Amino acid sequence: MCLNVFENQGECTLKVLAVNSKGPLKCSGFIISKAFIEMPAEIDIDEADVLVLSQELQKTSKLTFEINKSLKKIAATSNQSSQLFTPILARNNVLTTLQRNIESTLNSVASVKDLANEASKYEIILQKGINQVGLKQYTQVVHKLDDMLEDIQSGQANREENSEFHGILTHLEQLIKRSEAQLRVYFISILNSIKPSDPQINITKKMPFPYYEDQQLGALSWILDYFHGNSEGSIIQDILVGERSKLILKCMAFLEPFAKEISTAKNAPYEKGSSGMNSYTEALLGFIANEKSLVDDLYSQYTESKPHVLSQILSPLISAYAKLFGANLKIVRSNLENFGFFSFELVESINDVKKSLRGKELQNYNLLQDCTQEVRQVTQSLFRDAIDRIIKKANSISTIPSNNGVTEATVDTMSRLRKFSEYKNGCLGAMDNITRENWLPSNYKEKEYTLQNEALNWEDHNVLLSCFISDCIDTLAVNLERKAQIALMPNQEPDVANPNSSKNKHKQRIGFFILMNLTLVEQIVEKSELNLMLAGEGHSRLERLKKRYISYMVSDWRDLTANLMDSVFIDSSGKKSKDKEQIKEKFRKFNEGFEDLVSKTKQYKLSDPSLKVTLKSEIISLVMPMYERFYSRYKDSFKNPRKHIKYTPDELTTVLNQLVR
Repeated sequence: MCLNVFENQGECTLKVLAVNSKGPLKCSGFIISKAFIEMPAEIDIDEADVLVLSQELQKTSKLTFEINKSLKKIAATSNQSSQLFTPILARNNVLTTLQRNIESTLNSVASVKDLANEASKYEIILQKGINQVGLKQYTQVVHKLDDMLEDIQSGQANREENSEFHGILTHLEQLIKRSEAQLRVYFISILNSIKPSDPQINITKKMPFPYYEDQQLGALSWILDYFHGNSEGSIIQDILVGERSKLILKCMAFLEPFAKEISTAKNAPYEKGSSGMNSYTEALLGFIANEKSLVDDLYSQYTESKPHVLSQILSPLISAYAKLFGANLKIVRSNLENFGFFSFELVESINDVKKSLRGKELQNYNLLQDCTQEVRQVTQSLFRDAIDRIIKKANSISTIPSNNGVTEATVDTMSRLRKFSEYKNGCLGAMDNITRENWLPSNYKEKEYTLQNEALNWEDHNVLLSCFISDCIDTLAVNLERKAQIALMPNQEPDVANPNSSKNKHKQRIGFFILMNLTLVEQIVEKSELNLMLAGEGHSRLERLKKRYISYMVSDWRDLTANLMDSVFIDSSGKKSKDKEQIKEKFRKFNEGFEDLVSKTKQYKLSDPSLKVTLKSEIISLVMPMYERFYSRYKDSFKNPRKHIKYTPDELTTVLNQLVR
């Protein structure tokens, strides 16, 4: 038999589910033993069982009620306990956290104490100063403080709520800043160990410009190395740049007043080297070399920084130089007549400065380029002005000197050219972007000038300068001849530079006149720098010019020998014959013409020995071959030869050898 117990409002009802069960019966969580429900077979099931069951059910129901009551009480008690222990547990957690914080704080305090002790030791060392401690140890201590500060700052993010390290952090930062400030002061003191002085003393005595000792260079390098890559690195570099620039500008200030003026009298021609700008430039070049060495020494490990540092140091110097250069160029422009040649010194100056800075990156290099362009305009105008001046001086001649001597135009021309030669380097430097057309006169005619080799290397400044000098000499000769022809033949258009001209009836005199002036030209050339400046091509052109006017002088002799040409006649019989009377006439004309030319030629006294030799040689080479030929043919044509033939070849040679002395 199986029973189910149904609980309803504290009462338990037992229901028979099955019979003849052999195992224990289960009811609402309670196990009813087999003994409890086993009943004898003879008991009336309908009454006895129900009664027993009813009694047991009541007991069970009461027991269940008590159990439920106890469970409810336990549940209530459990709820109260839970409410009681929750705050206790929470407090326990707080206390646990507090304990951990206390332990952490104690550890932090210990760390702070250790750091403070260590920092204090370093601070004591730093307080002694660089001079006592030594630069190397001083910077090493500062490096250690840097490391401590970095360690603290790197861990600070993990303990933002703590304030224990704020004090020591601030102290370290201030200590490092003070120490770095001392390093900068020490750095400046070394830089300022060189005091401003007049660089002219060093230039005059040929002494090197002041420079730092090896120990000082080592200290400067050590400090620069400390700050390299540091947030303060740019500051120490700016200090170096500022102090060096300031020192050099103070030194250059000694020379600046003299570089702003020209000692030459206002209306007198400029005397080479009379401007203080030359000393100023020389000093600037010296300081540029100095700063190159200094930057190389200090930044040997940081080559990438060299160009920038050097540029910064030199930038104020270049600005000051460019300003002074412009002031001097203004002086030149105000009086080109007298101060024009000073521009060539300025050309040398700017070229030397640019050369010393070649390959260097300068912030204001454009200022030097502007100076170059401005001075080039002035110098190029001087080349053209020189040609125009020659023409003007030649045109000012009203008559040929009575002695056919040297003109003022020639003296002035050679004086100017000699001036050009004194500024050879400046002239060469001014040849950039210039061509021959820049100075040739507007009425230039190629045939009048002696240039024959057009295949010259015009890129070579020496070739250009030589050509300029030769063109000046050609211009002088051509314009002197033109003026001479106008003076001697006023109603005739001049036919210049033409030895074979039939229009020129005074070629011998004109030739001698030009040769006399060319003699002075050659003398000055030989005794000056012009000799080297002309070079091979220039000297060849001068020789061609001399030969042109030697041809002028011997042209009458050439006409004389034309009379010695044979004349052949045909008589009535048809036979060729020579007219004796004609031959007599030829000898007579030759004798008369020869003596006339000898008389005229003796009037022209040449001072140049080589010119004498050349002229005599030219005359002899023209006359003697023709005369010997004519003489040998017709010397036996007369019964009395001496009556018609005045000179034998030997006699004629003797006269000619005595012709030019």
